[in-house]
Amino acid sequence: PPLFPPAAFDRGGGGLPSWDPSRTSNPSFDQGFLKAAFDGELHLVKKAARVVGRGAEGSRLAEKMGAVRDGYGMGLLHTAALGGSLSVCRYLVEDIRLDVDDVGPMGETPLTVAIGRQNVDLVRYFLDQGAATMKLNDSGSTPLHLAAAAGSCEIVELLLSSGAYVDALHLGGTALHSAARDGRDDIVKVLLDHHADHKIALGGTGYTALAIATVVHSLKCVKLLLEAGADVDGNCKETPLIIAAISGSTEILKCLVLAGADANVPDSLGRAPIEIAARSGRREDVEILFPVTSRIPNVRDWSVDGIIRHVKSVRPVKKAMLTSAKSKAHEAFKNGNYYLAARIYKEAMALDPGNATLLSNRSLCWLRLGDAKNALNDAQACSMMRPGWPKASYRQGTALMLLKDYEKACDAFLDGLKLELGNVELEDGLRQALESLKIYCS
Repeated sequence: PPLFPPAAFDRGGGGLPSWDPSRTSNPSFDQGFLKAAFDGELHLVKKAARVVGRGAEGSRLAEKMGAVRDGYGMGLLHTAALGGSLSVCRYLVEDIRLDVDDVGPMGETPLTVAIGRQNVDLVRYFLDQGAATMKLNDSGSTPLHLAAAAGSCEIVELLLSSGAYVDALHLGGTALHSAARDGRDDIVKVLLDHHADHKIALGGTGYTALAIATVVHSLKCVKLLLEAGADVDGNCKETPLIIAAISGSTEILKCLVLAGADANVPDSLGRAPIEIAARSGRREDVEILFPVTSRIPNVRDWSVDGIIRHVKSVRPVKKAMLTSAKSKAHEAFKNGNYYLAARIYKEAMALDPGNATLLSNRSLCWLRLGDAKNALNDAQACSMMRPGWPKASYRQGTALMLLKDYEKACDAFLDGLKLELGNVELEDGLRQALESLKIYCS
């Protein structure tokens, strides 16, 4: 369900529709009741409660009030939280005794709704009333994941102070992974101050928070993680130094070298970081890496210029191999042989590990094979490798659609449209995701 009011909830005056006690349901009255809760009109909410309750008290009254839902299945407390009305929320929780952890159709609680609206006062109130900090929504996210993704430092602090588990895992990793991915050094600091485990690696890519911060070029996050004791060489297939060499993050490269990164650990193709930097023509990076790199036997002239000349001499051969691999993968895909295409794209990525387009194409192969998990892993890695690319958002959205995670699919398509307004693929994807979400919630 959207974290914004539907058209029927546009703010404005008005009373309550009539209520017919002889009917089993009164949708017009319920809509007016919900609108009053959203608008923060406490006197109307109390009036509606008396009508619905008809003399009921205690748990019976709470049961009747809890049955009032909108078309998505969101209750009165969710709706009051959406509208940001602390007074209505207090009345519903303390006087009516509605469940502070009432669960909506996608697993959202009043607390997570307040987090989505970044309403600090409401978050504090729900936590004071004992709201669960470890309740998962249907996507497997905890309130802490949602707060980190929303970018609210104060709410992250509140949740951690109320006992939220700092290292809770979901599909996208921990809250620390999420904050590092968004380059939110302020939230990374808060999480590290609460002893977030920087050693945890993401499934699929094996990336730690340090590796992710390197991918998104967040020097501040990299420094914070290193100061907290993060392993400078990581425990994934590609070290942070290799990632920095591939992406051309000179300042991060320098920072990692100063922190003692091992410049002799090769990538999956056996190339040292200095060779990767030289291949990309980044002389400054080669100069930074040269003093800490052991001599490579097949490089005759062991100097900065000699290394650059060496990689240039072998580049045409690899370029021809890459062109051939791309052509074969394209042909296999065109013929419907998606397994073969995915395998060839893997070989092509070994030749050009920084190529986000190859990852995007392999994600599409997994989609055609119905393998949503691998499709999403590749799409997420693609997004980290090439931030700000709408195609990566589209691939994530389509993979999430296959996983039937329509809410997150909507978010992915919306992220893409923020990058490229008017993109037809993304608009169609968002439309389908919203339709599927509506059907799922009905």
